[in-house]
Amino acid sequence: GKALDKREAEIRMQFKGIPGALYGDKSLGNNELVIRIQPEEAITLKISNKIPGLGMNLNRTKLNLQYSEGYKEFQFPDAYERLILDAVNGDKRLFIRSDELKAAWDIFTPALHRIDAGELPPELYPYGSRGPVGAHYLASKYGVRWST
Repeated sequence: GKALDKREAEIRMQFKGIPGALYGDKSLGNNELVIRIQPEEAITLKISNKIPGLGMNLNRTKLNLQYSEGYKEFQFPDAYERLILDAVNGDKRLFIRSDELKAAWDIFTPALHRIDAGELPPELYPYGSRGPVGAHYLASKYGVRWST
């Protein structure tokens, strides 16, 4: 989104919880895989695991790969620098093909016509906020938690 409170791009996959309460009510939330694209590229796996020993206690563990930590000798270009460099070099892997572009327009054009006709008003949100309130309702409808 644009004009949000943070300049981040990441993919979060929250795994479904297991049925039943193996460890009682000690759940620390669902396991989660986070792929941060920008800033500071990283891959993080957050998991709830049993603490070793005879007890039945859980701990939240992060397996974390931060490129900036693992490859300190390299300078990482930001997303647009990389995209422009690929375009200059003729590398088309990060660009969509014309048939993909047409398919995308086939999907979004009807929605754009409904917006123009006033049938589907866009949901506005304050500059610098976390985005439209409807996004939070949509996420909660499917059991997705916003996390930081």
